[in-house]
Amino acid sequence: MRWPMGTPPPTAEELLRSLRVGELSCVEATESCLAAIEALDGTLHAWEELAADASLARAAELDGLAEAHAARLPLRGLPIGIKDAFDTEDLPTRYGSPLYRNHRPTADAVAVALLRRAGAIVIGKAKTAEFACMHPADTRNPIDPRRTPGGSSSGSAAAVAAGMVSVATGTQTAGSIVRPASYCGVVGYKPTHGAISTAGILSTSATLDTPGVFARGVPDVVLITDVLTTPIAGQPTLRSGRPLDLSDALAPLTRPPRLGFARAPWTQLEPVARTAIEALLATLERLGVVIEEVDSSSFDGLAQAQQVVQRRETAAALQPDLLRAPDGFSEELRDYLQAAREVTPEQHAAALLVADEGRGRWTAQLAGLDGLLAPSALDPPPLGLSYTGDPLPCRPWTLLGFPCLALPLAWTPDRLPIGVQLIGPTEGDAALLRAGRWLHEHVPPPPA
Repeated sequence: MRWPMGTPPPTAEELLRSLRVGELSCVEATESCLAAIEALDGTLHAWEELAADASLARAAELDGLAEAHAARLPLRGLPIGIKDAFDTEDLPTRYGSPLYRNHRPTADAVAVALLRRAGAIVIGKAKTAEFACMHPADTRNPIDPRRTPGGSSSGSAAAVAAGMVSVATGTQTAGSIVRPASYCGVVGYKPTHGAISTAGILSTSATLDTPGVFARGVPDVVLITDVLTTPIAGQPTLRSGRPLDLSDALAPLTRPPRLGFARAPWTQLEPVARTAIEALLATLERLGVVIEEVDSSSFDGLAQAQQVVQRRETAAALQPDLLRAPDGFSEELRDYLQAAREVTPEQHAAALLVADEGRGRWTAQLAGLDGLLAPSALDPPPLGLSYTGDPLPCRPWTLLGFPCLALPLAWTPDRLPIGVQLIGPTEGDAALLRAGRWLHEHVPPPPA
């Protein structure tokens, strides 16, 4: 059994169910993904490197497992895309930079190792912007190939949106999961900072870098994140020292959620985006969702502090490569790094203090709410590939380390996605995912 070309592939949840009952083999699932990639990627350019032969060989191995062994692998046979910021021992890891075109890591990133150990099949490496920063890859948006898919996790978002895979990994330092998910009309999840190990992932900002997931539904996000947050001895974890608890993340919310709404950065959104979000708010109220506008006056200060932290830490992280081979950098990134070196240690420390104060303030504002609804992009996906959009709406929440869930809930009259995100407090991921699932299942899709 394979899903027909031109139709949406099953979600990860559906695919795993079919694999468990024998309606679909691991080889068939992998062949179907590879066929979709062959048919679509000549236009979309989502993939940096494919592992066609290796993924089919691994699928055959998984098909041959004894039933008792297969039952212990929660992701057995699930093809998955890996952002090319994650090290892979069997595939090049280029970090979107020509400086690393021949780079072959000797080990998987911890996140990749956990996925493989759970039975997932790494089908390939999805394209990223240069050093997961701002200079874009050539990936196109499946909704409209004339438009950007966002960045830096461009390939992962496009691959899921096009149905080449059901799930893919990403990373976010400013808005690199939430914005591409929003532009491509899929679900994107950035968990609480520290929930997923960053070992073996390109580091540009230890304070901000957060691995996460792209999918077509919230249950898929939970399935993958539950594997990615498996406790690993000696690996960094949450501030509390505990692993992220998602044990009740799939429990159904039996009532409409109670949401805050942050009207920021409202005046900088394009009018079409404001109109679409206002329409969404009206729909939510008709569905019984309680919406409370919250004080967003601290938004600008947090966004500025995030930029200070990112500039100083990214400049330090990439300085060795910049000194070694400055001509190997795009002019855009080279200029950014040179300017970022002007950020002083005192400015960096002050920005971290702003984050600590803001974390306490916003945690208090979120008390009693199922989540905070806010814009996740200023506009529909822009035309052209040279600009991946402004991460401004995502900056404060990334600085705070809060979990964020991009949901495809708002659309323009011509069916372009308008980004919205649901935000929760530190370690409030399970409640956030429950509310996000309710919204994704109850808000009607755009008219055909």
